[in-house]
Amino acid sequence: MAKKIVFAVILSFILSGCTSVLSNRVVQEADDKILFQDLQKQPDRYRGAVVILGGQIVEAVVKESETWVQVLQLPLGAQHRPDNRAGSQGRFIVICKRFADPLIYEKGRKITVAGEVQGGMTLMLNNAVYKFPVLLERETYLWKAEDYQGYRSGPAFQFGIGVGIGR
Repeated sequence: MAKKIVFAVILSFILSGCTSVLSNRVVQEADDKILFQDLQKQPDRYRGAVVILGGQIVEAVVKESETWVQVLQLPLGAQHRPDNRAGSQGRFIVICKRFADPLIYEKGRKITVAGEVQGGMTLMLNNAVYKFPVLLERETYLWKAEDYQGYRSGPAFQFGIGVGIGR
């Protein structure tokens, strides 16, 4: 009996690290076979597909009836958390059909978003023309800075002998 309880506790810890911050419904609906680099090259090909992307907010621009959030893409790790130690493969735009306060959707904040691909949008980025993949927001999760304190993107196993003091 005790072994079953210990096994259940260990299993729940393992599985909790694998769950997403997004709803099960949208995770099941998303096509995880669409890679960001493919979406960036041919955004119109994936029009209508639901994808999950994440990264770091570059800016949020409030329009009349919506907000455009420009995101520097980062690969996603456990829980669909953007890996801030990995390299970006480009940028994308999320269209939120609501007011998304730029003080909350602030520059530098990490974001995970599930959205329906709307195709591409060509805009100026500095002095160059840049084609952004565009998503229509389905669900968004904004990460807090404390979510990244002590964060590691891979398994964190430690072995050793001694005394340790930590927070």
